[in-house]
Amino acid sequence: MNFGRDLALLLKPTLGASILFTIITGLMLGPELPGAGLIFFTMLGTYLVAISSFAYNQLLEIRTDSLMQRTEDRPLPAGRMDPLVVHLIGSSLLGVGMFLLIMYVNVLAALAAFASFLWYVFIYTAWLKPRSSLNTVLGGAAGSIGPLVGEAAASGQITVEGWMMFLILFLWQPPHFWCLGIKYRDQYAAAGLPILPVARGLGPTINQMLFYQVLLLLSIFAMYFPLGLAGEVFLVPAFGFGCLVLYFMLQFRARQSELEAGQMSPLRVFFLTIMHMLIWHLALSVDIYLRRWA
Repeated sequence: MNFGRDLALLLKPTLGASILFTIITGLMLGPELPGAGLIFFTMLGTYLVAISSFAYNQLLEIRTDSLMQRTEDRPLPAGRMDPLVVHLIGSSLLGVGMFLLIMYVNVLAALAAFASFLWYVFIYTAWLKPRSSLNTVLGGAAGSIGPLVGEAAASGQITVEGWMMFLILFLWQPPHFWCLGIKYRDQYAAAGLPILPVARGLGPTINQMLFYQVLLLLSIFAMYFPLGLAGEVFLVPAFGFGCLVLYFMLQFRARQSELEAGQMSPLRVFFLTIMHMLIWHLALSVDIYLRRWA
């Protein structure tokens, strides 16, 4: 048994780190540039809360994880970790994370992070995922709260700018995760999980991906006009790369038979969406800095 490897499989540290990236833009919205202490405790507290939710996610999905090839080697379904140990790890991480946010950041930031935990564990994992094809759409709210945590930490409030950042992340997530749903749809079907590619098939899933990508592009443009919350430094790379992602999503429709037969992989679009998310957060952070502080 390799405990370090199993801990990494349980807590998904890389995924947790990607959530931290979404906090940065929110932290830029305060009345002054955030100090090192505020950044550190906001990041660390939120990170601990996030990875604790991943532990509880796997506690609730032992049975379904054991039915899927991509997840059957996780430490709980493989029997390498005791559920009680995982519960102790998860609750400890959650407790420490909330303590740091309350004591060294503020209560609003802590509540935003805790709301993400509750939504991911109980609304998404326990309720939506095994019951509804809307699981990916509605569950995405949990992964979109990073900017709200950041703005709450920096200013003690959440404004329209923070909510627009939330909206953009919320719209980004469905097509991003449906790429995995298409890739592993047979495994999700075997586990009895009604994700959209299983419940409705590839055609409707591709249509929904295109729909959410167009809404994402419209929301990015709305940040520039008419809302005036961002400038060209954000708009050009965020909108431009989003159009590139849309182009490759359109290839799914043009080559649906190849996608159905496994001759075309959806993972290229999966990784392009990750790159898009990183690009627009970096561009928006630079844009905010130049508009407010330079």
